[in-house]
Amino acid sequence: MRKLILLVFAIAICSAASAQMAKFQALYLFQFAKNTSWPQEDAGKPFVIAVIGDNSLSSELRTVVNNKKVGDRPVRVVESATASGLPKSDIIYLGESKSSQIGSLIAAQANNKVLIVSGTKGQCAHGAGISFVPDGGKLQFEIHEGNIAKNGLKVTPKLVTLGRQVF
Repeated sequence: MRKLILLVFAIAICSAASAQMAKFQALYLFQFAKNTSWPQEDAGKPFVIAVIGDNSLSSELRTVVNNKKVGDRPVRVVESATASGLPKSDIIYLGESKSSQIGSLIAAQANNKVLIVSGTKGQCAHGAGISFVPDGGKLQFEIHEGNIAKNGLKVTPKLVTLGRQVF
């Protein structure tokens, strides 16, 4: 009985930590949106953040962006199980469980002005603009300005200094 109680307690702690991480990732994604220069031709259109393979993040993200805008653009969150068939998006988040799809995602978005963010450390080496890096319970991120520029975007110097620059 004691082992069962400890197991339930451990699961509850892990679940709470996972929910907290999703909340922080959602807050970061919104800040990435606010600290990126977006094309003028999209002004007034919905600002779309696509989340691939992470339902808890998309749920938290909806809460974070509720009734908020990026510039004059209302924010809309969409979910997908795969990297294919996404609607035109401004930010695409690729969850850890879907990290193997990074190559096909990068290829499919090659001609789009999109910020690709990965939930897996090291994905900037494969074309992501930003990769989350959990570090001892803290959430940090890697940022690759070259990959971001390839997609026709520019981030603020402030955002670059907050992340770990990779090349």
